[in-house]
Amino acid sequence: MKKIFTFGGGLFLIALLLRFPQEGAAGAKLGLDTCLSVLIPSLYPFLVLTVFLVKSGATASFGNSPLGKFIARLFALPQSAAGTILMGMCGGYPAGSRGIEALYEENELTEKEASHALLFCVNAGPAFLCTAVGAGFLRNPVAGQLLLCAHLLGGILLGVLLSIHFRGHFSLPKSPQKPLPSPAKALLAAARSAAASMVSMCGFVILFAAFLQIVQKLLSLPQLSALSAICEVTLGCKTMALSGMPLWCFALATGWGGLCVHLQVLQGLKFKVSLWQFFLCRLLHGILSAILIFPLAHLFPGASPVFGSNSATVPSLSGPMIGSAVLLLLCIAVLLDTCSFSKRREKA
Repeated sequence: MKKIFTFGGGLFLIALLLRFPQEGAAGAKLGLDTCLSVLIPSLYPFLVLTVFLVKSGATASFGNSPLGKFIARLFALPQSAAGTILMGMCGGYPAGSRGIEALYEENELTEKEASHALLFCVNAGPAFLCTAVGAGFLRNPVAGQLLLCAHLLGGILLGVLLSIHFRGHFSLPKSPQKPLPSPAKALLAAARSAAASMVSMCGFVILFAAFLQIVQKLLSLPQLSALSAICEVTLGCKTMALSGMPLWCFALATGWGGLCVHLQVLQGLKFKVSLWQFFLCRLLHGILSAILIFPLAHLFPGASPVFGSNSATVPSLSGPMIGSAVLLLLCIAVLLDTCSFSKRREKA
């Protein structure tokens, strides 16, 4: 049944491309421009540094510091994961997952520990929240700072809550099982790994941008805002700003991250991840961030209204939904196939 649905959804999306070729091409170009102007410049250096710190052994050294020990105990993880957790909080959505995968490859984390860390170490970076969303889309830098505080606090709170359940599985720091490479070799390996990750990320962004450009012809602005926030967080924040959505909606969307980010995080992982736990934690991160917006708003009086906006009345929510529904369900099918492939590879 899943294969039939995937085949039918794929044919429908091909038909959309044939019916709206100019829109699809314009969306792909927009996605490519986003990759070249935003994604690669802001994320690639962080990805390289995150993997380099792991492969060079620097994260293990940081884990032995008082701050590293505190972070490890707080999140019920080995001390070697402390540096990766910090990089994941400031490096953008995929940086944390790539650092966790590098720790798993270096035998610093077990599969259970790696999957546990991935549930909360998926965070938007300050450059995206403060610069792109705050100063760019909302034209209010203070609003970006508020979103950043709520987002990071929501991620920390989620990690602490998860650690309560995981506390019994905590393991002591592991000694490296193979000699560490030289800094030059570690940097080369990190650059290759980050480049491969960037190619996959850019591919997903271009694909989602192409179809969302087509779907926007079928939907009103509020509908497009909701769908975009579910599928691709950058376009979601942009359309929500045009719709005049309140700040808690932005906090919810950035905590969720979008299916495009989820694919970037999950693709190619070498350890098993529970999809339902991953999606639940992404949703919880969004909810916690949205809730934290309200008390934090009193500390940021210059931010946009939390409960509503001063924008003009937006169109009604009526409109055709078939295109957006198929696109959304097909993305979910791809994620399920990714999980199934991972399980089959483990059994082989």
